[in-house]
Amino acid sequence: MKTILFFVVSYLIGSIPFSHIFPSLKGKDVSKAGSKNIGATNALVVAGPLMGALALIGDILKGFLPIFFALRYNLSPWTVTFIALALVAGHDFSVFLKFKGGKGLATTGGCLLAFDPIFALLVLLIWILTIIATRYFILSTIIVLGGLPLAMMVLGMRGEVVAFALGAFLLSLYAHRNDLMRLISGQEVRANEAVSKFLSK
Repeated sequence: MKTILFFVVSYLIGSIPFSHIFPSLKGKDVSKAGSKNIGATNALVVAGPLMGALALIGDILKGFLPIFFALRYNLSPWTVTFIALALVAGHDFSVFLKFKGGKGLATTGGCLLAFDPIFALLVLLIWILTIIATRYFILSTIIVLGGLPLAMMVLGMRGEVVAFALGAFLLSLYAHRNDLMRLISGQEVRANEAVSKFLSK
């Protein structure tokens, strides 16, 4: 019963749409502008650096803080895993946005940061290097998240953390399904082109 309660509360926390809330303070609606994705990157594009940064911080913290406290209160490892997946699912399918949402990357990162800060920072570095190598944000995200469970198993990390990584990857695949179709069809914008377009505004 407690596990179900934790899952529901975590889902509601994950559902808080910071990437929608902060841009709305400037009268901007990220669901109708830019890429129309309810995420920190689109908040940056649509509402500017400050709102984008606040959205990013909010999305990371809603993943980090619940896991940080869950670990400190010695909840069972698998309960923590379910909490983490509920947080990411909440971001992807927010009850406050009619079950629409973002791609869950920042919230996933926040959870990883709570599980293992050093490993999370290493994953961030690998993600950046992968973007430089592939020149695509979406492809890099899928490659890195897809490789996470295997990397964790090789490093001997706990099974429940590996399970979270696998679940987060599957959620990311679904959230990025339209982006992947554009990538396959050759219509996805390259990372350097997206950055150049943003800087030219």
